[in-house]
Amino acid sequence: MAAQQWTDETARLSDLGDRDALLAVAVSDRAYAYSFPDDSRISDSELANVAQQDIEPALARGDWSGAVISAAQGYTAAASSGGGFGWVFLVLVLVVIVVIAWVWLRRRRRTASVGRGAAASSAPAGPAAPSLEELTNQANALLIELDDDLRAGERELGLAVAQYGAEATRPFQESLETSRREVAEAFRLRMTLDEEPAPDEATRRETLTRIIELCRLANGRLDAESEAFDRLRDLEGRAAEAAAEIDQRRSVVEASLVAAEATVRQLVGSYSGGAVTAVAANVEQARERLSFAASALSKAREALAAGETGAGETNVGDTNAGVPSGGVPIAGVPSGGVPGAGLTESGVPGGGRAEAALAVRAAEQAVDQADQLVVAVGRAAADLPAARAAADALINEITGEIAAGRAALQAGTGAVAGLTAAIEGGQQALAEVGAALAVARPDPVEAVARLQGADAVLDAALAEARDVAERLAHDRSLLAQELPVARAEVAATNDFITTRRGAVGSGARATLSEALRHLSVAESLAGSDPATALAEARQARQLAARAGQEANLDVNRWGGGGGGWGGGSGRPGGFDAGAFAGAVLGGILAGGGGRSGGWQGGGYGGSGSRGRRTGGGGGGRRGGGGRF
Repeated sequence: MAAQQWTDETARLSDLGDRDALLAVAVSDRAYAYSFPDDSRISDSELANVAQQDIEPALARGDWSGAVISAAQGYTAAASSGGGFGWVFLVLVLVVIVVIAWVWLRRRRRTASVGRGAAASSAPAGPAAPSLEELTNQANALLIELDDDLRAGERELGLAVAQYGAEATRPFQESLETSRREVAEAFRLRMTLDEEPAPDEATRRETLTRIIELCRLANGRLDAESEAFDRLRDLEGRAAEAAAEIDQRRSVVEASLVAAEATVRQLVGSYSGGAVTAVAANVEQARERLSFAASALSKAREALAAGETGAGETNVGDTNAGVPSGGVPIAGVPSGGVPGAGLTESGVPGGGRAEAALAVRAAEQAVDQADQLVVAVGRAAADLPAARAAADALINEITGEIAAGRAALQAGTGAVAGLTAAIEGGQQALAEVGAALAVARPDPVEAVARLQGADAVLDAALAEARDVAERLAHDRSLLAQELPVARAEVAATNDFITTRRGAVGSGARATLSEALRHLSVAESLAGSDPATALAEARQARQLAARAGQEANLDVNRWGGGGGGWGGGSGRPGGFDAGAFAGAVLGGILAGGGGRSGGWQGGGYGGSGSRGRRTGGGGGGRRGGGGRF
């Protein structure tokens, strides 16, 4: 084997990590048998001794330079014992070969190491996992958007049911209910993130990921039915007819405002508290929604008229598609256009009928919200006197329980310490509520909450002194008082959030969702387990009250929706400024949109359907992470 062959073989074995084979090549006579005459070779036994005693220990330690030095010293000693110049020459040649191999190997390894380092540094890094803050923002944004989609879809589905019947709309109802359950579960998970003690980071990340998955499922399900729902309603095809129907409804709601305004004045003069605050501005906001609806219907008729005359609309196959009648190209639309895809001057694909359908749907949402605002006033007018009656009934209930508690103490049938404390708490609640109800403008809802807390403590303390039948009758009696109050609280908060959803964040929505869940459980158990139903109803009422407070804070902090609408003279996009702000607050318009591109969408569907109902890329949904 020539010197270069020996070096190459050594390098190959070194790269393979085969030290035994490497050592055999380095020290066996086969490494140089073809380079030297037979009479110049060291004996096999001498080679074996050098390998075992001088080379192997150094190689075992990974000491290449030590192995070379040991090999040179061993070969020199072996050659010296032979006593010839040929031996010395042979040893020198072997040492040179080993040194060359060692240097070559070191250089090759250094080059390979540098190459691997460069490759590692230049390799593209994988996508970083989203931070906890990013996941939180994404989850909150999805919850808000899906909750808005469900609220809008539910209202429009109600219109479709009235028009086409329950059987024709059954698939949409089933899809909506399933999606609502998924979003309710997502809201429940959202609530767990605020519990004490707070979950650790790994649990929070897992919970947020699950929330996002649930929202995606609900979103996809709504989108899957959206086009079929739109075909059923056919707002584009019957835009003129729908506009006339909505205008008629608008007139009816507008006529009810006088009575609603008188009712609000009466409520404000007779009661105080959150239930009154929630509806105090309802008439004013209803007027804003109706004003917006009138403007939107006017826009719809203008778009239909323009479509009939061809003004501002692209005809099928027009080579100047994307250029309105004024001759100015619309930004983002190629001059070649898309055959059959009309585009109005407002930037809405589909032409005048598509523009009219968007305006009609926005007007429909506005009239629906105005009606909901008026209905909420009437509900408050019924609920507040009912709450006062419930407070009076609870006063009588607690008075009787205090007397029963005292009798149980005298008879020795109750736990003395707990019952005594409960009696004292009941007496204090009666005194405080009595004073609160005696003022000119009482808050009966708050009075009921205070009395229910004292009553619950007395119930628990008296449980041992009552037999099963007595406890059951007592729970049924309390549930009959509690359920209507809980329903009223939940309904009032739901109306408030629906008609102001452009400002309400995920916290209030999550709390309301939990209130709805507890109320549903209470109603399902009312006949079979009144004690559990009573506890669930109380929880629903408390959560609804908290959600209402959170939502009211969100609205008070709301900045009005921003600008960006053309129009001038204080009339954004052709709308009255007050009507515009009300439509943004109600979630009908996007606060940062432009022209009809600010339609918020509404209708039945999720994010994938929103582009058809905004005239653009999905409206001006709030961010905080956005959609994916």
